[in-house]
Amino acid sequence: MEILGYSDMTWIAAIAFVLCLAFGLYMVISKKPGFVRGFKNTANYRDKEQYAVKGGWLILALAGVCLIMLIISFFNDMISNIIGFAGLCVFGYFWKKMSDEFGPV
Repeated sequence: MEILGYSDMTWIAAIAFVLCLAFGLYMVISKKPGFVRGFKNTANYRDKEQYAVKGGWLILALAGVCLIMLIISFFNDMISNIIGFAGLCVFGYFWKKMSDEFGPV
C-alpha cells in the first residue's frame, strides 16, 4: 500500500521515530518514567532516576533504529523490516536487563 507515493512502512517508521524521540527525551530530561509506567504509578523502584535516564537512552537508541528503518525503506522494505525487528529484539533484551537492575521491586 502507498500513502502519498511512499510505502506505508515508511510512514510507520517515521511515526515511530518521532514518538520514540519524544518519549526518550522526556525521560532523559525529566528523569521520570511517566510514559513507561504511568504517571500515577506508586511502585517502589530500586533507583527511579537511573531507571528513567537509562530507559530514556534506550528509547532514543530505538529512535535511531527507526530512523535507519526510515532511510532504508526508501530502497527496500524487506531489509527495513528485518532491521526494525532485530532492533526491537535487542531493545527488549537491554530493557529487561535495565529493568531488572533499576526497575520496580
